[in-house]
Amino acid sequence: MHLFKYKLTGEKNVLLILGEPTVRDCEGILNPATTSELIDTAAEYLSKNTDGIDIRERITVSDMLFLRIALAKWLAELKQDEAYRAPHILPDDDDTPLPYACRTTHIKAVAEYARMSFPEVFALPITEFWKLFRDAVIWNYSRTKEGIDKLEHAKNMSQTEPDRGRMCDDTVIARRSRGDK
Repeated sequence: MHLFKYKLTGEKNVLLILGEPTVRDCEGILNPATTSELIDTAAEYLSKNTDGIDIRERITVSDMLFLRIALAKWLAELKQDEAYRAPHILPDDDDTPLPYACRTTHIKAVAEYARMSFPEVFALPITEFWKLFRDAVIWNYSRTKEGIDKLEHAKNMSQTEPDRGRMCDDTVIARRSRGDK
């Protein structure tokens, strides 16, 4: 279990140790629909500290701002683990952009893949959600030849070291000479 540590800005020597946030906590703090959602979610999450300190009366506007920054930084560091990162699939040139932005496609992908309800997905610890989302993306793309090609491209784009064994493989050279991918 990952622990998040946060020091209240207005309080001296009050260090809160918190468990891993849920999907709902992250959405409410990092992508709130309203200011009141941010306030409620931040207060609720900070109140889940391991020492049982009730901070609802102590939380300030500065705490909410610095909490968002600190939590985003902490989550970004956690997400460096490859187990939590979904493949980055670039859209095709012919993909038509949607006229509206959909804010819950990642939630729906996990709900369908894991056969869970939206409330169950929102209650997941964020690292469990990331693992399921990664697997859902891979599973959905692996079902077609075109999707597998996109996954291979994403893998190649994410590599920092050359695959020397594959570079010497005759089948790869033959595919390239025919113009195949």
